[in-house]
Amino acid sequence: MKRPNNLTVAVTRYPRVLEVTQSGDGQYEFRGMYAKYLEILLSVWKGGYQINFCENEDLGTKDKNGTWTGQIGMVSRGEADIGMSLIGILEQRTKVVDFSVAYSMEAIAFASYKMPLEGMFQFLQLFDLATWISIFITLILMSLVLFLILKRKETFSYIFFNTYSNVLGKSLLLHKDVFKWKPFLGLWFLCAFVMSSSYSAVLLSFLTLSPPSKTLHTLNDVADAIRKGLRAFSGKHTFIVPFLINSKDEDLKFIGSSIAQNEWYHDWKATFAGKMIQPNDIYFSSRNMLRLLFGNIKSIHISENVLFVVPIGVAMNKNFCCASYLNDILLRMAAAGLEGNILSFESYKFWVQNFDNLIEKKENLLALSMHDLVGAFIIFLVGITISLLVLLGEVFYEYTHQLRYKQKISHL
Repeated sequence: MKRPNNLTVAVTRYPRVLEVTQSGDGQYEFRGMYAKYLEILLSVWKGGYQINFCENEDLGTKDKNGTWTGQIGMVSRGEADIGMSLIGILEQRTKVVDFSVAYSMEAIAFASYKMPLEGMFQFLQLFDLATWISIFITLILMSLVLFLILKRKETFSYIFFNTYSNVLGKSLLLHKDVFKWKPFLGLWFLCAFVMSSSYSAVLLSFLTLSPPSKTLHTLNDVADAIRKGLRAFSGKHTFIVPFLINSKDEDLKFIGSSIAQNEWYHDWKATFAGKMIQPNDIYFSSRNMLRLLFGNIKSIHISENVLFVVPIGVAMNKNFCCASYLNDILLRMAAAGLEGNILSFESYKFWVQNFDNLIEKKENLLALSMHDLVGAFIIFLVGITISLLVLLGEVFYEYTHQLRYKQKISHL
């Protein structure tokens, strides 16, 4: 079928994503990640075209009266032949418009700041639980072996505390018979040296560098974070919030309800102008969008956990004549692998233009506070308390033992 002489395209403009401006001589200039797709499509079309802009950021939703808004509404009413922006191919939309083949796939994910670990016992988090358990079992086994070697010439408790102090770098103060097993002791000294040196190195780096941090990996983590006071943001005219609210998972329902009730919606203009995500905020969007905005910032984590994946295509009027020709162009674009190159280029350009806002500020190094050492002091006080209780018990036992002995002597 003959192609139309003048193709009418509906476009919703988003800063950095799809920006189209028209000069005085009628030429269009395309800027942004998805604008590159539109520019390539129109250049390959080899015909006249006209671009009609949507005044709002709504790609296409159905209102209470059953009328479609945004680009989907313009295409369905015949005001445009096709609509191209970040339009997801959704079942509801296919009832009023046709869609091309998907030329991209957008995974909906979330981004958030890496949160510093807090607590009085952070120094215990330098090794994981499995490592601490392994060290404790090693001390027990080593003490048991030494106890058997010495044939009860030393008490087990004395051997255990000597072995423990040896890990801390102290000398091994045991009976001289133990030094007959020099190969065995040599292996133990090497093991103790590695354990103590490893912990010392990690502790020094912990005190010198930024504290370790944790990230939100799953949607359940996001729900727990919201319950603790964090905020989650989503696009206002997207299907993210309806998807969350209608989910069977209670955590997802909670996330969607929290966003809707508190009206936590993105301010894209401010974000694309270089406004940073706040430490207590979580952003839901397409992964490509998140990589464009925050891909060069190490302190922000973009989750690999996906909410859903939506194919991106071109909306076409039901009477559009050239669907097969349009699909052929889009398939060639997808096969060329343009997405990665376009995303890398736009992300780098965004980072350069907003360098002052995006660069991580180095805070002045502060001296260690009581909060950093309170865990060690608590363990020390607990140990002293237990020692005092044991001492009092021994004194009481000795006192009662002597009292009974005197009573026994007096009866003789």
